[in-house]
Formats: sequence, structure tokens, C-alpha cells
Amino acid sequence: MNKPNPTEKSEQAAAIRDAVECMGCMHEGTIVTDSEGMVTETNLAADRILEAPSMSLKGTNIRALCPVSSVYDEVLRHAGGDRRSLNRPVILQTHGGKRKLVNMSIQRVGEGIEARFVHVFQDCADLRTMEERLLQSERLATVGKFASQIAHEIRNPLSSISLNVELLEDELRGQSSEARSLIRSVLRELDRLNDIVGEYLQFSRFPKPHLSRGHVDSVIHELAGSFKPKAPVKLEISLMSDSPEVWLDERLLRQALENLVRNGAEAIENEGTVRIETDTVDRFLVIRIVDTGRGIPAEVQPKLFEPFFTTKPQGTGLGLATTQQIIFEHNGHLLVESELGKGTTFTTLLPI
Repeated sequence: MNKPNPTEKSEQAAAIRDAVECMGCMHEGTIVTDSEGMVTETNLAADRILEAPSMSLKGTNIRALCPVSSVYDEVLRHAGGDRRSLNRPVILQTHGGKRKLVNMSIQRVGEGIEARFVHVFQDCADLRTMEERLLQSERLATVGKFASQIAHEIRNPLSSISLNVELLEDELRGQSSEARSLIRSVLRELDRLNDIVGEYLQFSRFPKPHLSRGHVDSVIHELAGSFKPKAPVKLEISLMSDSPEVWLDERLLRQALENLVRNGAEAIENEGTVRIETDTVDRFLVIRIVDTGRGIPAEVQPKLFEPFFTTKPQGTGLGLATTQQIIFEHNGHLLVESELGKGTTFTTLLPI
């Protein structure tokens, strides 16, 4: 058998690198094996999905990660040099012994004993999460379009009513204080309706974020400096000493965090605190908004991020839906933990 010359080896290595770079996005695990199935290269997503310490998979035979090897062998059999095998469900075993269902495809690069096999796979649980996010984005887009149409239909007659009530107030100058009080009450309600219409329009024009590398500390300090909770409520911050950089849109992230802080302050009926904390867990920067308020009933928590759902007497139900979408646009996660009488914690996870 003729051995490949150095030029062919270099081209093969480049082809493997291209395959890894092309297919190894943050949601896709990539494992490269030699012709015998020994792992020679992995990416961070593969380590995350298989819950393995970085680089620990190298030197492992990939069949040791496949409890049902017959399914893996069937996928491998269809791997060709000019194409990837079709995605097939395969069970992989994590570093801790847990089994995960993944969608896997394999592509062969090179021939004979010099061949390398590029395995690309996605955690089916991650795929479900991505599907849920896509459905949520489509739902919000539909709701936003509907809200925009309604807001425009309401705004014009609302402006006309406000103008006529103000003219009526001028006509009633010198009349009874009761009549003027009623006029002022009507104007206050019209202002509130205008605010609601404005919030609907803002929701319908949700901007795409412009992400850049940066630190969340400055965003949090600016928020803490400008946010003024009602008197008995205190705002505290407890930031880690050296936070890592993340991809963020400072304006949108501040909007999301400010909404969570405001919700926390409004949930506190007497004295209490809202605290902003930062930390790192695995490959995520964690931002926690912790309040000592009344808490959220368990049956309400699954509905919190639905558009127009609110527990506030005068709420629009758009705040948390918008906040969640902002975090999704940062490729992050937004979680809630709450217990009646003990407060609520909203946790934002941003990939490092």
C-alpha cells in the first residue's frame, strides 16, 4: 500500500480542520477519530454534552461511548469521503455514566489507515430547547404584529379624545371643583392608556441585538446608579471580582435586567431587598436577581413568560416575555425559582 506523501497529509489535516470548524458550532459536538475509532480531537460542545473534562476524551475508543454499538456501526457504514451520513439517533454515554440521546452524522476524510472520521452530534434535549425557542420567537412575532395593528388603531382616537377632554377642561375653568376633579381623573386614565399603547408599540418593534464582547459589570453599575426603588426597598449588588467577557448588547441587556429588578421591587410590600449577584457556573456567566418579596405561586410560574399574562392589576403582561426574548437573543437562558413568602430568584445564564 502506498503511503500518502506530506502534501496529501497536509491537505487531509486541513480538510479535517475545515470540517470541524464548519460543523462544530456551539450546539454541535464534534469528535474526530482515526481509522481504528480512537478519539484524536474534540471541541468544547462535545465535552459539554458528554459532561467530560476538557481533552479527557482523547485516546478513548468511540465505541466505549456507544452502549448500543450496532446503531453506531450502521451510521459509520454510510460515512463517505464526499458526503456525511444522514443524522441518526445514537445513544452516547457521558463521563459520569449517564446516557444521552443525540442526533449524529459522520464524515470520512482520507482513505485507508490514514482516514479520519468526523462525528457531529447534537443533544436531543438541546434540540428540543432550540425548537421551543424558535416557537417562542415566532409566537412573539405574531403577537407583536397583532399588538402593533391594535395600538395604531387605538392611538388616533385616543389622541382625539385627550385633546377634546383638555378643551373641555378649559371650558370648565371657574366651574365646580368636582367637575374639574372628574376631568383630571379622565386625563390620568387617558395618559395610562397612552402608556400601554406605547408599550405595545415598543414590543412590536423589538430590535435585533448588536452583540459585542464586553463585561456585564458596567451594565449592572449603570442600572444600580439610575434605578430608584420605593423607600423601604434597598437595592444591593454583589459582583464577582473578575467577571469574564461575554457577548452582549449593553442597551438590551440593561433593559432586561432593569425589568427583573423592577419586578422584584414591586413584589416587596414593606421593607426588603433586591440583590444583583454575578457568578460563573461551568461555561456560563450567571446573573441572579434575588428579591425578598411575596413569591410567585407554583401554578403561575409556568405562565410567567407568556405574552399578555400578568398578575398585576395594571400590567400589560409584556415585560417578562420581552425580557426572556432578549436573553434568548444573547444565546442565554432565563430561569425562575420562587417560594411563597420567601421571595423570587431570576437567574440569567450567558455563554462565556
